[in-house]
Amino acid sequence: MGGKEASRGFLYQAFASVLEALCRENWSKIYIEMDSLNDKVDISLEENGNVIKSIQVKSTINSFSKSKIVTWLKDLINDDVGSKEFELFLVGQCNEDAVIFMKSIEKYQNGITDAKAQVSLKTFDMSIIEGKKVEFKCLPYDINILQQIVRDSLHQYISKHDMIITFEQISFIAAAMSTDQMISSTHGQGIDRDVFIGELEKRIYMVADKCEPKRINLGIRSFARSSEKLDDATINTFCLLEKFEDRYLKEQYSWDEDIFKCLQEFLLSTTCDKEAYQISLDTHASIAFAAGRILDSKSGINIFPVQKTATNGSIFWNVKISNKRVYPDWVVKSEQIDNNKFDVALVLNVTKGINEAVVEYINEMELPIGRIIDCSLEADGATNVSIKDGTHAFRLADSIYNAVTKRTLSERRATLHIFASAPNAFMFFLGKCSWGFGKCILYEYDFNQSRCCTYIPSIKFIM
Repeated sequence: MGGKEASRGFLYQAFASVLEALCRENWSKIYIEMDSLNDKVDISLEENGNVIKSIQVKSTINSFSKSKIVTWLKDLINDDVGSKEFELFLVGQCNEDAVIFMKSIEKYQNGITDAKAQVSLKTFDMSIIEGKKVEFKCLPYDINILQQIVRDSLHQYISKHDMIITFEQISFIAAAMSTDQMISSTHGQGIDRDVFIGELEKRIYMVADKCEPKRINLGIRSFARSSEKLDDATINTFCLLEKFEDRYLKEQYSWDEDIFKCLQEFLLSTTCDKEAYQISLDTHASIAFAAGRILDSKSGINIFPVQKTATNGSIFWNVKISNKRVYPDWVVKSEQIDNNKFDVALVLNVTKGINEAVVEYINEMELPIGRIIDCSLEADGATNVSIKDGTHAFRLADSIYNAVTKRTLSERRATLHIFASAPNAFMFFLGKCSWGFGKCILYEYDFNQSRCCTYIPSIKFIM
């Protein structure tokens, strides 16, 4: 094997080992080039001191033939290191006979026989695989596709472990993992699972928390007070002042047509997945929620909010995945008020306790509410400093999503009414999570107590 081919072979071994390490749960140690009698085992996994899986990696720019696959399979199984599970990891195309043979092995192990499988296996000594599990993994001879597969596996790992990271950061880590010799540099000594996970998470934290991109400043303004300097601090500001009289929408305008649709047009026309953004929200809670909903994770837009605080001014509320801080969580109370109604009221008491005002409004307007989900923070109660930072806000929003999706089928088919006294940055994160809420209506409160002195329905997401 020439130098270029050998380098490529080592690269494919690295891909295979990273995929195994990310996707398989039950292993305690993984090896590349483990010492074996005939040196046919490229990768092996160990659990509690016993080898549980042996893998051989092969690659070709041409096509794999049945005869080659049969030879490699025999060599792998005969190079006994104690495992009962074997895999040929093939990078390249397989010809038709090879594909039929691999499918025939799979059928045989599942107790299925047909004429095509019998013909393909006729000259193969089936006793070789008795009592063993044999797998074949065939992937394209394309580095970009292999990196995509590693990236998807890494994304699954990160999601399963409740980490938050951008698509670009996942791509960077996935590309680096297969070339930084995290496993192969152990020279046949293997790497313990805890060490592998520790090294992986160190890379994730380093990339996510240290490589903060330069961000473009955006703003949304629907309040005149305390937002005078917003235009100077942002590249592009969406100003809605002409549509409001103080905090109140003017009678000739509609929340859905004149606010939400215009907001959607602004955000989609001024953002793209090639840039990173931060957004200042000198606006109504409903508009902050709507902005997050428009720019949810599926939009691919890297954006976090700026939050005004009572003690530290305006702070960029991004999410730190390496943040191990223990935050106050929700205390969630569920109150059934009418078994014959199925709309649900979600009450979020973050900066102020609003439950009594919400109940009073529900009764006054005779809303078809069957149940109230009342959420308060367990430690400080409702104060201006109840939410500590962006990571805390994100986690709280995600918890609300989990609570809302546990509604009964009848409730999910009905409407969710959202009443919140909370920071706008939290409402932005909540909006990002809201596509699973179903039909929902947002409400604004008459804080100035100058008109209705209660709630007013604002933006409706009624499909």
